[in-house]
Amino acid sequence: MTNQVPSIVEVLINWFPMLLLIAVWIYFMRGFRGRGGLNCSQYYELFLAEQKRNNEALEKILARLEHRSPQ
Repeated sequence: MTNQVPSIVEVLINWFPMLLLIAVWIYFMRGFRGRGGLNCSQYYELFLAEQKRNNEALEKILARLEHRSPQ
């Protein structure tokens, strides 16, 4: 029984799918910021503004429903 040390080419071939996945993930994460997109804080501000609009709409609906059928 002999222990063979794998060559660097074999290691790279074995790790290629994982390295490719990491590279694609980095590409997409950088691409969303770099092409006139939003950074994280801008995205968060837009998300909070949308949540506030949704909450206001739901409160209006709830008030109308409570006004129609008081229990």
